[in-house]
Amino acid sequence: MDRRQTANILIVEDEEIVAMDIKDMLTGLGYNVVGMTNSGEEAVIEIEKMEPDLVLMDIMLGQEKSGIETAEEIRRNFNLPVIYITAYADHNTVERAKKTAPYGYILKPFQEKDINTAITMALYKHKLMMEIKTETENALAAITGTVELMLEEAPTKYDKDTIVRIDIIQRAVNKIKQAIDRI
Repeated sequence: MDRRQTANILIVEDEEIVAMDIKDMLTGLGYNVVGMTNSGEEAVIEIEKMEPDLVLMDIMLGQEKSGIETAEEIRRNFNLPVIYITAYADHNTVERAKKTAPYGYILKPFQEKDINTAITMALYKHKLMMEIKTETENALAAITGTVELMLEEAPTKYDKDTIVRIDIIQRAVNKIKQAIDRI
């Protein structure tokens, strides 16, 4: 990682020794660890306070809320990239985790290069996705404005076939908006 570009990272890990090892590793790589917590509930509170760029999440937290449930809440409410760090690679766990659209899945034990590569790729992909989302939302806003204007003029200016086509465009734009909101 380019040490001039520091990312703020939150660690969510219920084993304190593992969390400290991860923190030391990240600090050595030039990342800024903005917090460490051992529960999903605390992770959400820390995100609101610390505004990290990325979350490293253990899947099995030993608390009421699992890492998978927490990652889904983070995706839904904060739109932050989450990378799982876990010892679990069984089919059921991976399938459950996959549904939260993680930016990475690192198996314990891991090497420094594994975590650095995963973070680098996740941050790049998230930045790219946010740029695409913004550009798409701007384009959709322009289309929506045009369609609304055309619909206002429709009764006096367009025939029925044209009005149907405008309505089809509007429904397509709404579907694209729904898809973009899932990013």
